[in-house]
Amino acid sequence: MVTDYPISFGAIREWATTSNVSEAEGRVRFAQYGILQAVAHSRELSRLLVFKGGNALDFVWQPNRSTTDLDFSIDMALDGSDVDDLRLRELFDGALFRAGRSLNIAFRAQSIRRNPPSERHTFATYQMKIAYALQDQLAVIQMIERRQPTPHVVDLDISLNDVVCESSNVNIGGTHPLRTCTIEDIIAEKLRALLQQPIRNRNRAQDLLDIAVCLRDATRPIIDRTKVAVFLQQKSEARFVPVSIAAFHREEVLTRARSGYDELQHTTRVAFISYDEAVSELHQFVGSLSIPEE
Repeated sequence: MVTDYPISFGAIREWATTSNVSEAEGRVRFAQYGILQAVAHSRELSRLLVFKGGNALDFVWQPNRSTTDLDFSIDMALDGSDVDDLRLRELFDGALFRAGRSLNIAFRAQSIRRNPPSERHTFATYQMKIAYALQDQLAVIQMIERRQPTPHVVDLDISLNDVVCESSNVNIGGTHPLRTCTIEDIIAEKLRALLQQPIRNRNRAQDLLDIAVCLRDATRPIIDRTKVAVFLQQKSEARFVPVSIAAFHREEVLTRARSGYDELQHTTRVAFISYDEAVSELHQFVGSLSIPEE
């Protein structure tokens, strides 16, 4: 496991230079780190939330490509059904204050809304905007203190009723571990998202790239394919997504994953794999999984 982020204001410039990214990106990365520390140090949030998605991959398992938001799932087995927007705001306000004081970052839960808003929708997401200001942003600090809206935000997506198959406690530069989806769980989720593209009318080029980079990394422990296959089927069944090896060869799935793929090269810090090579890696991998042929 490799970790890749600045853990102090003074480390931002060096981290950005070493990572070959702008200092502005390093500042956002530091703010994201502060939010993760807030979750990890909160007894309630660290119990309820599981860090997942592209930034979980980037912060913990495969440093390469940061995304703009932080994704979490609520563990529904731990009374997650009782959590609403008011409770989340309350929990984050306290946790962000404590983490911000430790790291010298001003934080505030600026907004939160449920999408879709109706409780009839099972797979809903709480979308939060966390306002932040680093120690040299005095004007923004004042806006946060006055509870004024600011464009300096980190987006959080907190999902309800997602199937989290496996997580582990990971130390992200602090004294408290953060509950994080394992790489097998993340890869299974990204495979499901590729198959779900036509159903949801979405394009998921980033998932194809992330999967290929993980598979190409010879420095990491071998990915447990048995787990990936089981997790993929569990996640797909929950969303009524048919799973088969043939499904990953379907033209619409591949065409949608092709859309915007080349532009992702500008978002990577370490590795980029061409679309054709990424598809080859995908097909080799899913062909080795114990899932139906058709």
